[in-house]
Amino acid sequence: MDNRIFSRSTILKAEYTKSMILCFVLFVFGNALKAQPLNSARPEVLLQVAEERKEQKDYYNALTLYEKYYEQTKDRTVGFEIAQMHASLRDYVKAETWFARVLQRDKNATGTINPLARYYYAQMLNSNGKYEDAIPVFEDYLKEATDSLKILETNNAIKGAKMTMSLKENLQVVVENAGAKINGPNIEYSPSITRDGSTLYYSTFKSKEMTKLDGKEGDYYLKIFSARKDANGEFGKAEVANDNLNRPGYNHGSVYIAPDSTTLFFTRIVLSGNEVTESKLYVSKKQGDGNFNEATEVKGLNGNFQIKHPCVGELYGKEVLFFSSNMEPTKGGFDIFYATKNDDGSYGTATNAGGIINTFGNEETPFYRDGKLYFSSTGHPGLGNYDIFVSSWNGSTWSEPENLGKGINSSADDKYPSFDDEGTMYLSSNRPGGKSIKSKTCCEDIYIIKKAPIKIDLIVTATDGKNVLRGLTFSLLDITGGKNSEKDDKTADSYTGDLKRSRAYTVVTIKPGYYPDTIQFNTVGVNQTTTIKKLVTLRPTPNITAALRATTTADGVPLKAVKYILTQIEDGQSATRTVDMFSAALGLRKTYELVATKEGYNADTVRFSTMDIKATTTIEKTLKLKTKTVIISRSERIRLQYMFYKYDKFKADEEDMEDWSHAEQSLTYLLDIMKKNPDIVIELSSHTDSRGSDSYNLDLSQRRAEGVKKWMTEKGIEARRVIAKGYGETKIVNKCKNGVKCTEEEHLRNRRTEFRIISGPDNIEIIDQKSAIEIK
Repeated sequence: MDNRIFSRSTILKAEYTKSMILCFVLFVFGNALKAQPLNSARPEVLLQVAEERKEQKDYYNALTLYEKYYEQTKDRTVGFEIAQMHASLRDYVKAETWFARVLQRDKNATGTINPLARYYYAQMLNSNGKYEDAIPVFEDYLKEATDSLKILETNNAIKGAKMTMSLKENLQVVVENAGAKINGPNIEYSPSITRDGSTLYYSTFKSKEMTKLDGKEGDYYLKIFSARKDANGEFGKAEVANDNLNRPGYNHGSVYIAPDSTTLFFTRIVLSGNEVTESKLYVSKKQGDGNFNEATEVKGLNGNFQIKHPCVGELYGKEVLFFSSNMEPTKGGFDIFYATKNDDGSYGTATNAGGIINTFGNEETPFYRDGKLYFSSTGHPGLGNYDIFVSSWNGSTWSEPENLGKGINSSADDKYPSFDDEGTMYLSSNRPGGKSIKSKTCCEDIYIIKKAPIKIDLIVTATDGKNVLRGLTFSLLDITGGKNSEKDDKTADSYTGDLKRSRAYTVVTIKPGYYPDTIQFNTVGVNQTTTIKKLVTLRPTPNITAALRATTTADGVPLKAVKYILTQIEDGQSATRTVDMFSAALGLRKTYELVATKEGYNADTVRFSTMDIKATTTIEKTLKLKTKTVIISRSERIRLQYMFYKYDKFKADEEDMEDWSHAEQSLTYLLDIMKKNPDIVIELSSHTDSRGSDSYNLDLSQRRAEGVKKWMTEKGIEARRVIAKGYGETKIVNKCKNGVKCTEEEHLRNRRTEFRIISGPDNIEIIDQKSAIEIK
């Protein structure tokens, strides 16, 4: 167990054991307690066995016994041991409280302070994120410190605390707990994600309670699990790996899936009580059926030392395996090493990664990707406990490790960085907020850290040069590429809104009694969450207003539902509305263009200005539209737009037509032609698609033509003027002939009705209304 309450030079244990302590309740209290209940045991017996449990590194039971002893005796001299046990079990809050009690007791009782109690108290303050409180306590400890290692650790902690207080929250990432399907009350750690992000491998006990090692515990070992993402990108229920990976009687950790997504490295750990007696690297290859084959020891690396956290990388153009170990030579506790892969799959002599990476503390959980080595350390300045760092390889040396900062790191233990190709990061941490079987910080959960979407906020405020103005109207317009998008209009005291990256914008600020103001800016080059603030100054105007009122006629008759487009020439601002009469407020000293359009008519445009307005004015404008016509000749086939029948239907009504509302417009248009040209006789021709027999389709098309004729005669057209003719499938307009596979939309284009003049004038002039007819 790597516990900073005890010297790192003497206690070099696997990181998983400090969490495993909370999962195993070792009921081995010794002969002195077997014969009597714990609550009735004599104080001296409780204290004796507590000391034994402490020596055996069984901190959970040691804490229980010390607390029972304290309850019975109120002997405050055991406060230091209780505080130590809470710290060992990573209950930072209780440890801080107890060390504070120890310091106060010593001060009151003897007037002197135990330097170690001060040192540990500062550590707990640091672990709880109380950096400002921790720094002076660390500095007081240095005044009387003699332990060279603790002096190194203290100076490093002070440097890290000062650095942390200057760090801002990382707004570029979103940190999420991996959720209940991955995390439970017990520990989950060593997450390793495949490069495509589809499968997560990790280690856990998958137990909701602490395990009692009393002979009835059953299979309580740490195992490898995996979870796959579903179609929605969510992880499903985690599944335990088979015995090819999880060997009975062993704990399994340090899971790492290689970049090929088929090679899995991990460690098998043997515990004796809470002592790690063996930790070796294993590897397994995924077979064609998707299952991993029998795991074998990694050749060339295992020995009489602890080795863990394998990770494939590249140095000097060759594949290497990074790992963490307490093998010699180390610069502190655990160091990061690497070994080159040989042609036979074995690994060469392990090499220490060097003093830039490794420190007097512990360096663990390496992850290599694209020339960068991510790892966890207690020896580089950080936020407290283990932090994750990154160092870049330039071909010969590593860069100075960089702390990944707040959000990714916390004041607790943050380990096992792993990335997919999208840049999503996975890590394990015992930070507050996770699911814990004991204290809030006892046990690791797996966290997912994603890049936060870049958000660009805009805030626009206005003044008159002295005072802030309120009750403003703002118009935001995207003008990227010289094209105007829809405006975002708001009436408020200030404009707030979201912008997009790499766009150009203009904002017009308006307030009655003031000249409007226009600003332009862009978001080109913005690559992080940003707030753009703009302040505009409005100049007051005389109390003069201008307005526009416009109508439109055709042949002297007022037109309704006319589309008006009013554009302010100076800044390109436009307003578009379809109304019977158009009205709008106008700005002073501006030039405008007003366009009126309506289908079937040629547009009309007027230009005017408010440059010379000296008093409140309403400008009246009447636009005149001329009918847009087209000449059609006898026998020219005209297709009625939207006159499409549902399959095997023939009536000209809402039930049988595919889109009756538009079809009725086409029929009404034809009816108007017939009424304006009483001398013409037309042939109404209807058609079918190619499905069905030729004879059936001929009859069906005739019924369709008769249905349209019936509709027209009911509207007052003489029957003799409409000749109904069905052509069946003889005049297909596209490829969809017999035997050709077509979509329903393609078939629909053939189920149509057309007309042509067969008697009367050689040519007639009609309104060009493309929404009603199509001239072939």
